[in-house]
Amino acid sequence: MEFENLKLKCECGGKMEKIRTEWKGMEVRGWKCSKCSEEIINPADAQKALEMERARKKNLLTVKLRKVGKSNVVTVPQPIIEAENLKEGQKLEWKIEAGKLFLTQ
Repeated sequence: MEFENLKLKCECGGKMEKIRTEWKGMEVRGWKCSKCSEEIINPADAQKALEMERARKKNLLTVKLRKVGKSNVVTVPQPIIEAENLKEGQKLEWKIEAGKLFLTQ
């Protein structure tokens, strides 16, 4: 189901506007009522946030820098691969922001 195209109406009768908000430490898409401020999170984004939270609790997101031949490698944990729908051979990009290293699509 394509949630992006849904036209939602709040139980209070107010109009639901598309939003981006933070939930469980992740940016998620959703809707917010202009009348009562009720928020609904996109189910696909909610599922992704819950999977990442479970992985964090199990400490599955910590990886080691390893040496393979003459290269250094970092593995991407399976919960991230599944949550972000990453595919083998896909190109990813490293970014440094405020002294932190980020891997982005």
